[in-house]
Amino acid sequence: MFAGVIAYYFLSGFIWGAGYAPTSRKKIAKVADLLDLKSGQTFYDLGCGYGRMIFAIAKSYNVKCVGVEVDPLKCWWIRFMARQKKLEGKVTVIHSNLFDVNLENAENVFVFLSNTTSIMKKLKEKLFREMKPDSRVVSHMHRFSDWPLDKVDGDLFLYSIPARNNAN
Repeated sequence: MFAGVIAYYFLSGFIWGAGYAPTSRKKIAKVADLLDLKSGQTFYDLGCGYGRMIFAIAKSYNVKCVGVEVDPLKCWWIRFMARQKKLEGKVTVIHSNLFDVNLENAENVFVFLSNTTSIMKKLKEKLFREMKPDSRVVSHMHRFSDWPLDKVDGDLFLYSIPARNNAN
């Protein structure tokens, strides 16, 4: 049984579409610094895994954290741990594919996805379409093509949603 749990822990990401690679505490602090998180803002982690990022951000900053995760067991775990950590009001998890979640209320987004050009292109289009101008996005390890960077910190890339061109 224990071997099955360990196997699921490491392999479940491949069942649901991506491998599992937790973000280090040091990187989490850098993400928060790049985003310049402010009290009362909303932070989304797209593909949040077991919630390490959203728990750390919720605990250290007065922001609402929303994790989006396609794996139902990871979603259950995040809800369970939010109750244990008494963070139910600050941490929410949405069981969904990240492309099916509305991001109009997301002011800050973190992504650590595979470097598939088509996924990054499709996500960029979604972010531009749904997020408000001047909202911020940090991508870990993988850059969005044809999107000017605001800042780089090692393998973290900060972007801002551009103003919409309403001249169409």
